[in-house]
Amino acid sequence: MDSIVVFSLGMVGALAPEIIRLYSIREDPQRFAWSWFYLIASVAFAGLGGLLALVMPATTYWGALYIGVSTPVLINSMARKGRQLTRPEMRAGHSGSLPRPSAPKRYALVDSYLNGL
Repeated sequence: MDSIVVFSLGMVGALAPEIIRLYSIREDPQRFAWSWFYLIASVAFAGLGGLLALVMPATTYWGALYIGVSTPVLINSMARKGRQLTRPEMRAGHSGSLPRPSAPKRYALVDSYLNGL
């Protein structure tokens, strides 16, 4: 298999979840914010997906595409879990009551990207 084709299919595969993420961001603009970080991260995932398709090595074109698709999903899942584990827990107020429900908070740039999928 041609290395350029394998790399390209890995890149295309890595961009597939990004299209879904962009749609999610568009559908809930109160919580999600589009930024240049989104574009930079998408390009980085595309390159990483292409590189992993070469390194794994993909033996079929479908395999190269699948490696690309799984790259951002796997990395985002690990990053999201890591960010959740480092956040302090929500604590009840002094009276012992539960916090009142409020409008959804707007995500920070990194959280907006990670939670878009």
